[in-house]
Amino acid sequence: MLWTLGSIALFVIGARLIPSRLSATLRAAPVGQIALEAARFVFYVGLPYAALLTGAFAPRDIGLQGSPAPDLILGWTAEDWARALGHAAALGGLTLAVLAVLAWQIRRGGGSLLAALDIDRISVARAIGNGVYAEAHWSFYRALPMLALALGEARWAALAGLALVAGEALLAGRYTETGAQRLSLFEGLLAGLSATYFVLTGGNLWLAILLQIVVRVGVSRMIATARSDESLHEAPEEIIV
Repeated sequence: MLWTLGSIALFVIGARLIPSRLSATLRAAPVGQIALEAARFVFYVGLPYAALLTGAFAPRDIGLQGSPAPDLILGWTAEDWARALGHAAALGGLTLAVLAVLAWQIRRGGGSLLAALDIDRISVARAIGNGVYAEAHWSFYRALPMLALALGEARWAALAGLALVAGEALLAGRYTETGAQRLSLFEGLLAGLSATYFVLTGGNLWLAILLQIVVRVGVSRMIATARSDESLHEAPEEIIV
């Protein structure tokens, strides 16, 4: 429990520092950018790994492993992998289809997908990194209800973990470049997707990360395509002779 509380506290402190002058200085310098990326890696991956090494939870509690039987593939049978992959494909396809329809409707109305989902334009590489970090983070938060609250059923652990994520987001907020605080609808949708997948499969972190990456990269490409279409349809400037 202390690991989770410490993680929430660090997340909130980090979010509050985003609009600070120190954060702006670090983002402006190459060395500072490397330091920030290292800090993100330590928080999202290093912290859960440290908790795992201390025995705070077992690998199966966050979906790193299924059964400890040595003759299985990371603790799951081939049928388990196929079933979990099928769930991931169905959820990912449905999510991307809904978002594609939403993007089409927004573009027809002259709106912006970025504004509608409350997200920033990022590269594919950043989308992949965000998917890995987010899923590791959310899986880590599901470990607490699995253990402390003795919630053996996946749906209750998923709901409790989602509540921790929501509470963390409400405490931290999210900041724009101007310092205005806001929450990200897109991250909320993906957290719900993660929880749904956990309920359906009982937890397979490897495929859950793949699901996050596919959806995030798909949305990144949608945004890039929409941006290209907007540029093509922009009226050329009038030339005065």
